[in-house]
Amino acid sequence: MITVKTLKKLLKDIPDDAKCFAYEGEDVGICIYIGKDSLEQYKKSWFIRAGECQEETTYTEGFDKKEKK
Repeated sequence: MITVKTLKKLLKDIPDDAKCFAYEGEDVGICIYIGKDSLEQYKKSWFIRAGECQEETTYTEGFDKKEKK
């Protein structure tokens, strides 16, 4: 689970034209990317873990340390 407050903090620096989709596989979360619609052609991508659980998770990929506050 991720709180809305944390999600807002993470999303504030992502470009408005970025695209996103829900991902469920080896992990569950939100994939955000800029670039083409192919995994191999993303210019930049981010991942926010947002699985169904009772405790808050703070795991992300693609964010600078200062963005993870």
